[in-house]
Amino acid sequence: MAVVLSYRWKRNPQRLLGLWGMGARVRSAGEEKRFMDRLDNASDDALGDFCLVMGGFTDGVFGRAYAVVGEISALLGPGFDVFYREYDELSSARRLLRRYGAASRRSVLIGHSWGGSSLARDVIPACSSARVDALVTLDPVGVRGPRFLPQVFRWLNVYIPYERAAWSRQNNVARLGRPWEYVRQANVNRVPSSLRHADALGMFREYGEGFVKLALLESAARDSGAATDDAFV
Repeated sequence: MAVVLSYRWKRNPQRLLGLWGMGARVRSAGEEKRFMDRLDNASDDALGDFCLVMGGFTDGVFGRAYAVVGEISALLGPGFDVFYREYDELSSARRLLRRYGAASRRSVLIGHSWGGSSLARDVIPACSSARVDALVTLDPVGVRGPRFLPQVFRWLNVYIPYERAAWSRQNNVARLGRPWEYVRQANVNRVPSSLRHADALGMFREYGEGFVKLALLESAARDSGAATDDAFV
């Protein structure tokens, strides 16, 4: 159901859609399949770096995680291909991460609510050879708990401590979904100033933007160091 609801959003990078003569927005499963097939068969030179934003249980209706797409696109600039998928589009998300991983591109992954747990539980572990420079989970929720992710260089987990959060409708939905709260596997855990599960954009603006910038600077330093080491081999 989520993929149908999310057809209203711009799910794929406009640059690639324009390059391949496709419309600005995917409107059917057939169009999505054609795009993914073109992506698989494209030369590595056609691909930029990779960013995936993954929405939670009701984000396909309300667009809470989708609001992060515009913010991260402006932050990363034109060198990144930014995609949007829903929490249950696991096959598509894995396919994207593997494709960009095979091209040795930098990767930034951002998930809200169930989308955060889907990335950390079901997408990244299935793509063990793919490079993940930054993972940002925005109040992840899921029946199954977090895992260690050795292929992720930097992981920020923004979470709401529900023992002191308001008993609002959206917070209660998150409570029913079993929020992860503090994640010891993450490199950094932060509590947002507004304890609202639905405020994916606010959580990202408060902590995610700076974290992604720092993670990419560290990534560039690693790449530079590796290049220097190779020069002396």
